[in-house]
Amino acid sequence: MEMKLIIIFIVLIIIPISLLGYVTNKNSNKSLQDNTIAYVMEVSNEMMRRLDEYIKDMEQLSTIPAYVTEIKENLELSNGYYEAERSSRKAGAMEPSPMNPITPTSVDIRQKVEASINFLNNIKQETTSVYLFDKYGNAYYRYKNGYRTDIQTRYEQWKKAVEEQKGLPALIATEEIISNTKGRSFVFSVVREVFNDAYQSIGLIVVDANMSTIERFVSSLDKVTRGKTFIVDQHNMVIYDSDRAYIARQLPESKWLHKANGQQGSFEEEVDGVQSLVVYVALERTQWKMLITVPLKELTKDVERNQRLAFFSAILTIGVALTASIFLSFAVTRSLRKLINLMRVVQQGKLDVRYPITVDDEIGRLGNQFNRMLERIQDLIHENQLIGERKREAELDALQSQINPHFIYNTLESIRMTAEYNDDEEVADMTEILGKLLRYSISMGKEFVTLEEELDHIRNYMKLQDYRYPHQFQLIIEPYGDYRNLHLLKLVLQPIVENAIFHGQDASKPAMILRVSFQVTGSDIGILIRDNGLGMEPEVLHKLRMSLISPAAEGQQRNKRSIGLRNVNERLKLYYGEAYGLEVDSVPGEGTQVCLRVQRMEGKERLYAQDSDRG
Repeated sequence: MEMKLIIIFIVLIIIPISLLGYVTNKNSNKSLQDNTIAYVMEVSNEMMRRLDEYIKDMEQLSTIPAYVTEIKENLELSNGYYEAERSSRKAGAMEPSPMNPITPTSVDIRQKVEASINFLNNIKQETTSVYLFDKYGNAYYRYKNGYRTDIQTRYEQWKKAVEEQKGLPALIATEEIISNTKGRSFVFSVVREVFNDAYQSIGLIVVDANMSTIERFVSSLDKVTRGKTFIVDQHNMVIYDSDRAYIARQLPESKWLHKANGQQGSFEEEVDGVQSLVVYVALERTQWKMLITVPLKELTKDVERNQRLAFFSAILTIGVALTASIFLSFAVTRSLRKLINLMRVVQQGKLDVRYPITVDDEIGRLGNQFNRMLERIQDLIHENQLIGERKREAELDALQSQINPHFIYNTLESIRMTAEYNDDEEVADMTEILGKLLRYSISMGKEFVTLEEELDHIRNYMKLQDYRYPHQFQLIIEPYGDYRNLHLLKLVLQPIVENAIFHGQDASKPAMILRVSFQVTGSDIGILIRDNGLGMEPEVLHKLRMSLISPAAEGQQRNKRSIGLRNVNERLKLYYGEAYGLEVDSVPGEGTQVCLRVQRMEGKERLYAQDSDRG
């Protein structure tokens, strides 16, 4: 026993500590990862919110020409000039021939338009340049930090982009541009149509935004995550990346990129050969997506150091615990050995032994349960003795009710034959019915009968009462086709009917109505016998109920009736269990109801079992 306990203690110590270390390690990694995801998600959401505001600012800047009358008038002037020029060329003239000598030239128009948009470059510090086009593609702009050299080649693409947006601003992904100063830079653009007061398109405005704001956001995040950040559009074109390795190009197809589905989320995947935690957030308006990669090695660097410290602490704890378990095993087995010896005494039939409880520990509680078990066994033995006595008393009462029934039955049959010989049919019928009642009661080899047989017995009994008291009783049996073959104890309904007739008849009523109905509850069936007789006063009803619960208290009254309610109740409880039996309800002046509750069972098996016991 000591060796087994030591082995158990070893297993119970090593396994929990190992599991604890594993779970702690797992949870710490998960907690760190969850906290990192939450932090990065929060920061990325803030960054995307600022980026969204930044784009909105650029879009709002692009709406200014629609509210400045001077800009619209100058664009209309440009459109009119170049429209007249095209008309003149179609007519074969080399130069436009203005009708009015004060008609402005293209140089005058350029100066007016560029003067009217000069302030646009300085509204937002983040803008690189602002370009204005009339509807014929003529560009107007003011120098800020130089201007891009691909204006004319890009115009058609911008025009197509705004046409697809149908009046809304078009967002152009990051592209690399070359300025007139031969410098290279990256910008993304907002393009919008310019409308006059009649909501007719009179040109385009293009706002180039530099990447300084985005770069400032991303660099501050990368310092914390020690990873990389990518901002891509819905076609995986890179708006910005930390290393500027893919900016203005499409990000190469990869497994980790395909996992970034939905508005936001996170996952673990290898990125550029490094196992990383990837957190992504999408901008709902533009469908731009920010992907932040955090190397797992950087995340778990501090955790691994703590794991090594925890490992050595666990080894020390296991050693101390194993030493203590050896001493504990010897202390525990001493009490167990005493309990085992007492069990052996009980096996020999001595139930009066008890385990001495000195300490309220697990063994003490086990000893207490052992003592309670012995007490319960003694109580059950005593209860079985009482049940046996009650059963013998019930059987004795049933036998006392059959004083030489065969002799009485044969005598009644002789009387019936004599009455028929003398043409006295009424006496013959009464004698025949009484004979059937006796025949039913003396069938000793048949303890269980069907419901149909028990109800026939009641009908015969009521016929006999009708001869004695004409038209004073009426028996009503509600439909019982579904329960016709229900098996139940014999002679359990007739005593209830007899009790109702002799103790409940009300002379003020023309007739007593006895009604038999049926009520099914789960696996039980209740047979209800109601009468409209005198009923019982509450005190009498209380005494009757108490006699059904504690029949021994009413033992002096048991011989007053041959088969009474108590006898029926006792027989039901003996055969079906304590949960079954009779329930009595009564209202003075209205009548009494007796509910006979039995188990809804086939009955044949129990019948055969009872017969074999008697055999």
